[in-house]
Amino acid sequence: MLPFFAPGLPRPSKALTHNDQIAMLDAALDAAPKDKAPAGADYIFLLLFEQRQGALAFIAVAVGILYGLTLPLADRHALHLVFGVMATLFALVNANHAGVPGLGHHPRVSRNGRNVGILMAPFWAAAAILNYIGFSN
Repeated sequence: MLPFFAPGLPRPSKALTHNDQIAMLDAALDAAPKDKAPAGADYIFLLLFEQRQGALAFIAVAVGILYGLTLPLADRHALHLVFGVMATLFALVNANHAGVPGLGHHPRVSRNGRNVGILMAPFWAAAAILNYIGFSN
């Protein structure tokens, strides 16, 4: 996918540094009403915590894929079910980011985020269809 985004990828001089990211998170915390500061801190924590858990889930999926490759084809149906559901949900999320109406609302989709949605929604839809075929056979 990177060739599609190469002209718009941040250059080292324009990329956010770790300190920039911390400053942005601190600014978000400072923007919370003072009487709701603990809720703001919990919100920022949860955003970062859930992102880390999501990354770990991808690692678990990769381990499942590697294990699944050792199984006979007839025994891979459970993997196709899990990956088919995952691909279907990913297709819907990416279609939402691409701007397809009726799929919810993401309040902060960037231009690059929309472009990712446009490119990835069909990919995940195809993966869902192929996993459905694998599961049903």
